[in-house]
Amino acid sequence: QWMFKPLTQTVKQVEHTTAEKQQKLHDVAAKMANAKDIAAEVDELKKALAFCENKLPAEKEYNQVFDEISNLAVKNGLTSKSVRLLKVVQGQDYSEQPIKLVFSGSFQNGFYPFLAQVERLQRLTRIDEMKITADDKTPGAANVEMILTIYFDAARKVAVAQ
Repeated sequence: QWMFKPLTQTVKQVEHTTAEKQQKLHDVAAKMANAKDIAAEVDELKKALAFCENKLPAEKEYNQVFDEISNLAVKNGLTSKSVRLLKVVQGQDYSEQPIKLVFSGSFQNGFYPFLAQVERLQRLTRIDEMKITADDKTPGAANVEMILTIYFDAARKVAVAQ
């Protein structure tokens, strides 16, 4: 009996050590699975960021976006009464070019379709303020004042052909 007692203690110690190592192995496996999930999330976030960056024109390309908006207004029969560039707002990762626009024309057949088309543009824009008043002289017509913001990437410069 005195020979089995040290052997029993050794077996218990080995079983305890084995259980600890199995728990550590389980913990490492769980962390690795979590790391795979994080890697997938990072990939999704990179894709989302690339999507947003593609919607941000380079610093001087925002003029093209403005031209698109102007063409949409003309296409929808709106008459531009005033266009004024406001002060650029610098952000950490992007900049904003607010533009004050004053239009007149048919609300139903001009302004409403114009807004729907601006909303579908491939670039990021936002309408900050809008004031719509009925044109007393023309039934169904409206005068619209709005501030439209075009977002752009100030860090990206446009390549210049040489």
